[in-house]
Amino acid sequence: MLSVLLWQVISIVSLIVGVYIFGFAPLLIGNSVRKAHISLMSAFSGGVLIGTTFIHLFPEVSQSAQEFRCVLGIDTPYPIGELIICVGLVAVMIIENMAVEYERVAHQVRAIQDEEDEGAALFDSRVGNHHHVNPHEGGHSHSEGHSHVAHLTMGEELGWGAYVLVIALSIHSILEGVAIGLAESREAVITLFLSIILHEVCLAFSLGLKLFTDNHTMKQFVASLSVFVISCPVGIGLGMLVMRHLSSDVLTVSVFILKALATGTFVQVTFLEIIAPEFSHRHTNQLYKMGMVILGLIFISVVMYFLHDLPTTEPCQVN
Repeated sequence: MLSVLLWQVISIVSLIVGVYIFGFAPLLIGNSVRKAHISLMSAFSGGVLIGTTFIHLFPEVSQSAQEFRCVLGIDTPYPIGELIICVGLVAVMIIENMAVEYERVAHQVRAIQDEEDEGAALFDSRVGNHHHVNPHEGGHSHSEGHSHVAHLTMGEELGWGAYVLVIALSIHSILEGVAIGLAESREAVITLFLSIILHEVCLAFSLGLKLFTDNHTMKQFVASLSVFVISCPVGIGLGMLVMRHLSSDVLTVSVFILKALATGTFVQVTFLEIIAPEFSHRHTNQLYKMGMVILGLIFISVVMYFLHDLPTTEPCQVN
C-alpha cells in the first residue's frame, strides 16, 4: 500500500512540474517569434483540441452514458450524453454573451459619466475665465466615447475564451486525476500517470498559447495556468480521500454529468474561440494553418493510440 501512495505522490509532483513547464513555454518563446508563427502554433493547438474532443472526450461520454443508464435502470436509445454536451455548450455561450453585453453597457455608462464630468469642467472654466471655448471640443470627446464602445469585441476586451478553456480543461483534469487516486496497484498508478501526463502537457501548451495570444497580463496568465496545473493533483487527492467513500452509483452519475458538461465547453472553445478566429485572420497562408491543424490532430491521435486505453461501451442488463 505504501508503494501505491508513493507513486501517487510522485504523480502529483511530476504533473505540477511538467504542466507548468509546457504551459509557460508559449510565453517564453512567444516574444521571440513572428506573429505568423504564433498563428501557426495556435492552429496546431486547435488540432490537438479537436482530437481531444472527438477521440477522447466523446467516447468517454458515451461510455459514461451507458454506465449511467445501467445505474438508473434506463433502457432508452435517446442520446442523453449528447444532450448534456449541448447544455454545456449553450450554457457557456449564454454566460459569455451576457458578460459581453454587461461590459458593453458598462462602457457606455462610463463614457456618459466622462462626458458629464467634462461638461461640468467646461462650464466652470467658462464661468471662471469668461472666455470663448471651441464648441467642437466637447463633441470630440463624445465621438471618442462612442468609438470606444463601438470597437468592443469579445476577444479583445474580455478574453473569455481562455477562461472557459481553463474551466473545461480543469474539470477534465480533475476527472483524470480521480482515476489515479482510485487506483489500487502500483502498476495501475504508473500506467495511468504515463498516459495522463503526456496528454496534460499537450493541453497545457494549448492553454498557454491561448492565454498568450489573448494578451492577458502576467498575473492573469499565471493564475489561469495555476488553476489548470493544480486540477489533476486535486483530482488525485479527491480519488484518494473522498471518492473511495462515495457509493459507486453516486460516483457514476456525478462523473457522467461533469464529463458531458466539460465536453460541451471543449466544443465551444475549440471551434468558436480558437479555430474560427484563426481562419478569419489573413496575415498567414490559410493552407499552412490547415496543415498545422491536421498535424495537431495527427499528433494527439498517435498519443491517444499508444498511451490511452480507449473507452469501450458494453451493453448492460436492465432489470
